[in-house]
Amino acid sequence: MTVDIVARTDTGRARQRNEDCVGVDPARGAAVLADGMGGLADGHLASHEAVQGILRFLAEAGPPRPDRPVLEAALAAANRRVRELAAERRGGAMGTTAVAMLLAGDGRCALAWVGDSRAYRYAGGRLEPLSRDHSLVQELVERGELAPEQARHARLRNVITRALGIEPEVQPDGLELLLAPGEVLLLCSDGLWDMLEDDEMARVLERQLRRGFDLAACADALIAGANEAGGLDNVSVVLAMREP
Repeated sequence: MTVDIVARTDTGRARQRNEDCVGVDPARGAAVLADGMGGLADGHLASHEAVQGILRFLAEAGPPRPDRPVLEAALAAANRRVRELAAERRGGAMGTTAVAMLLAGDGRCALAWVGDSRAYRYAGGRLEPLSRDHSLVQELVERGELAPEQARHARLRNVITRALGIEPEVQPDGLELLLAPGEVLLLCSDGLWDMLEDDEMARVLERQLRRGFDLAACADALIAGANEAGGLDNVSVVLAMREP
């Protein structure tokens, strides 16, 4: 069995510059998505350096394998590199979120992330969240101080609590799972999930997948949906599927 991966990024309708970055290494079943922190210096450089650094680390880590510790080590290395770049440029702190995946042809998959760029699994018409945001709002929800339905519109919903480049050490979260044939992995920046509810994203995927297994069309449709809903931020999408 083979793995199909596509990646798309778009500036959106409200921003002048795209501070998101995506990267794919199809031969290794690897993909990375990063969202540079616009409130800090050179978010676009931070996200680019993180994506390229993670893919480079994975390429040098030996034979490809869907291993969570390897992915988490790649994010830790990218954290160090973003901090080094900030020091070299002497322009202040630089930061970026990141979510990365490794997918093997037999469906074994590893994910790791820092920040609020997300990972989902689409199966049977349903979109299942796989990642947990590193954000202030998520912490408030988990402490019972904010209802989940209030989180989407909370004033501080974009305040993240972990990112690459901010602290000397970073603690990624991750997981390993088995992807069945025909199931789809979705990685995305907040420019997508902040514009479209999970069930809206699921409907887009269901509508496109009924026409065939064209992940590029699915990715384009998701970005178009985010822009039609306002396009208030850069929007990036990675879709991966273990083909049936």
